[in-house]
Amino acid sequence: MENGSGHPGVNLLSDLNDSDGAALTFDRVVQRIRQASTSIIIHMFVWRNDQIGNLIGQEVLDAANRGVKVHILKDLGAQMYERIEMNRKSFFNRSIGAWSRLLYRIRALTFPDTYVEDEYGFELGRQLMAHENVTIQWVDHTHTKYYIFDQKIMITGSINIEDRHRGYRDYMAEIVGCEFIDRFISRRTGAAEYDPDRSFEFVLNVIADGKKRFEIKPVMLQLMSRAKKSVYIEMAYIGDPDLSRKIIEISNRGVEVTVLFSKAANIGNDINYRSLFHVCKRGRINVYLSEKMIHSKLVLIDDQTVIMGSANMSVFSMRKAVELDLVVKDDQAFIESVKETRDLRVSEGQKVDSVDQLGRYNGVIAAMQQLHQYLH
Repeated sequence: MENGSGHPGVNLLSDLNDSDGAALTFDRVVQRIRQASTSIIIHMFVWRNDQIGNLIGQEVLDAANRGVKVHILKDLGAQMYERIEMNRKSFFNRSIGAWSRLLYRIRALTFPDTYVEDEYGFELGRQLMAHENVTIQWVDHTHTKYYIFDQKIMITGSINIEDRHRGYRDYMAEIVGCEFIDRFISRRTGAAEYDPDRSFEFVLNVIADGKKRFEIKPVMLQLMSRAKKSVYIEMAYIGDPDLSRKIIEISNRGVEVTVLFSKAANIGNDINYRSLFHVCKRGRINVYLSEKMIHSKLVLIDDQTVIMGSANMSVFSMRKAVELDLVVKDDQAFIESVKETRDLRVSEGQKVDSVDQLGRYNGVIAAMQQLHQYLH
């Protein structure tokens, strides 16, 4: 299902298909790649060498073959996830040192075993890396996901390029119009300040020239502080102490706080449960657990303002990683589309009746997972 928006060119890509939660996003990305005539920019965290990774890779290669200039910004740190989860293959198969391989093996001990075997090779990725119309920029500490086509269309949110997102719950947004892309570039480069009065705005965590400009947590704290009636949180990973305290604070002053959470997250499950357990012990929170993996990063305040994108409420996202979120407010059509998705997902979830249900986590593993985020 595609949902509309009152803003010209800004639409929520919210696929409610129970069997494939990412179909609409991947179909739209393929469509936009095929329509691109001059340029494609892709900034991606995980790009796995699986079916969807090869599908997107082949479409990008076809675009490059017809003369489209392609610039790919690919996160280095995500290689760890690509190589210790699922088929354990990166689409762009860079060599890694012995020390990194050892660290990956140690970190894998805190991950569930998700191994799947397949026969995908590395030739397509090599062709892209070697293509004269393709440039690849390796970046680090970036958790951002976006595509820009011909400098006039952007798709961004929380979906990586990998098969398992088909079974996840996520959100992406499609933004059409050169003025939006110009605004994004101005915000990313620091040429324009964050404007809280805009009805549609980009908010970023940026690291440039060794300096951090991390806006997302202050904006998220400010938006939640202004809540009068309700805050809905649909979040993959949590644990940032400042945000946890804010959730407790607003719930105890009468704001109805509802959290939709994964019954079993793909990673970081113990730190997730430890954080939620302590929040619920100190605050008055409605919690629903989803059988589907909640990979979303979305907060809805008073049914009027949305902040969504790539940033989790985790230490890594809020203190370490380059991230991109959108703030959309006073847009009834956009908000209604979010509410429709929320209502369905909550209705499918299991309500937590006792905080004790959240206390079943491994404290040692939780501490290791949180420490890794602080040290990442």
